[in-house]
Amino acid sequence: KKQVITDYIAGMTDRYAMMEYKKLFDPYEKLL
Repeated sequence: KKQVITDYIAGMTDRYAMMEYKKLFDPYEKLL
């Protein structure tokens, strides 16, 4: 299971990874 998550994250571009991170961990990002 962890390997799947690792592969998923590794496959993202940096920009996409940052957007996903903000959606998950920065609730204020959704309000902007």
